[in-house]
Amino acid sequence: MTRNKTLGIVDIGSNSIRLVIYEVNNDGAYRIIHEDKYAARLSGVVEQDGSIQKSSLTTAITILRQFKTICEAYETELIRAAATAAIRNATNAAQIIAWLESATGLTIECVSGDREAYYGFLGVIQSIELTDGFVVDIGGGSTEITVFRNRERLHSVSLPIGAVNSHARYGGEDQWSEANQDALCRDVTEALHGLDWIGEHPGLPLIGLGGTMRTLAKVEQKRTQYSLPVTHHYEMGEEAMENIARSLPSLTSAQRKKVPGLAKDRADIIVPGVLILRTIFRIIQGDRYVVSGAGLRDGVLRDYLASGQPSAPDALKDSIRNFLHYGPPIPAKRLNRIHQDAVILYTAVQEAEPDPSDERILYASSMLHVAGKQINYFRYTQHSAYWIMNASIYGLSHRETILSAIAADYHPKKRTPQLLQKHADILKDSDEQHAHRIGSLLRAAEAINRAESITAIHAVKEKDSLQVTLTCTDEPLLELNGLEDAIKDLQEAWGVTLKHSIQQASKG
Repeated sequence: MTRNKTLGIVDIGSNSIRLVIYEVNNDGAYRIIHEDKYAARLSGVVEQDGSIQKSSLTTAITILRQFKTICEAYETELIRAAATAAIRNATNAAQIIAWLESATGLTIECVSGDREAYYGFLGVIQSIELTDGFVVDIGGGSTEITVFRNRERLHSVSLPIGAVNSHARYGGEDQWSEANQDALCRDVTEALHGLDWIGEHPGLPLIGLGGTMRTLAKVEQKRTQYSLPVTHHYEMGEEAMENIARSLPSLTSAQRKKVPGLAKDRADIIVPGVLILRTIFRIIQGDRYVVSGAGLRDGVLRDYLASGQPSAPDALKDSIRNFLHYGPPIPAKRLNRIHQDAVILYTAVQEAEPDPSDERILYASSMLHVAGKQINYFRYTQHSAYWIMNASIYGLSHRETILSAIAADYHPKKRTPQLLQKHADILKDSDEQHAHRIGSLLRAAEAINRAESITAIHAVKEKDSLQVTLTCTDEPLLELNGLEDAIKDLQEAWGVTLKHSIQQASKG
């Protein structure tokens, strides 16, 4: 059996030093097998002259050595270490890199501002199925902004303004005065002055990377008692962010530490983070905030896998491909057939092809309804629903995630109503019927593919009747047995009568 490669990526940021170890197979499928971080706060050790002294690197060197030891335990074939704003903006950046490399044995890339923006953009497009938007990555010592259209990067800029160095400059007192808030916002506005492209794309989503955006999402989720504890692809409106930006600066550090969802180690730097974010949102005239759980490290991985020439992947299909490689040994051909047949049935009974959202739901639920077998075969559909809702599947909105999970574990009399009620804050009013319709179609498609007797299906709606023709190589006893129950649910959900006929597959 060929052993998969392991790759370690170390992100030496201005606030935290992070490690992630990926397992990668020869076809490019990957998964995270280890992750760790330490808040070294390198931005906080910059001297008045802009340099960082060797004596101030003791903590960073210790952490990097420990991360290297962890990588060796996982037998990584390569460690890619990337240093960002705190080091690149230092007046002695080359000397710092030399010190770190000598003390740790690592090869460290000093990432330019444009390259950091590029890596962040790659992380976003591989994880969120948005066509256009602004990517905003607020780090400890810099903020990168990228605008993309049709999933292609158009412009990027890196500002030497981050959450840690802004706190050091303006946040000396426990609470933030209005004067200090205004001064930071002016800094950001002036730094963007003269960049025409910043104001030429109004009405796009602001996709936030990094700890600031994730923390603000957690605060809002706690406030609203959001029913899905996932930040990736969580969306926030302008008013929600404005409320947070108005309330946090007036709190003392001790009070901020008690805010639900706000980690204590971010109680000081969350204020400059939200002020920077809100200022950029106003300047670009964004329409909403979207959280990306993927960022620089994911972009570095994508760059590595594609040998420096990455293309924008289909986020959903790429994510599911990774699962299928590392998940339970279910034939991909069978899952694809279930998806195709579900689409055929949907198109016939709806008398229209699925819209893009329903296509994603049908695809995700068809390909992942057996995901729970990796946990335990028995009651696997319930495990599948949990897995879909908590694994941050790339390419799905939270609503699409919930509907995919419901379809994967479709149980119309009990579990489906329970899930619909639990996640009513995320779903639309019309989604109760929608969930039953998609779930019943998936159950029918599963039954049709229970064995290998049925090679193709054809479906057409005639008034209130759905006529399904099954092309078979053998008498489909197993399939028809499974269809008995599925037909009842489908008929009730769609208000149709399903009738099926069998025709023999041609030989040769």
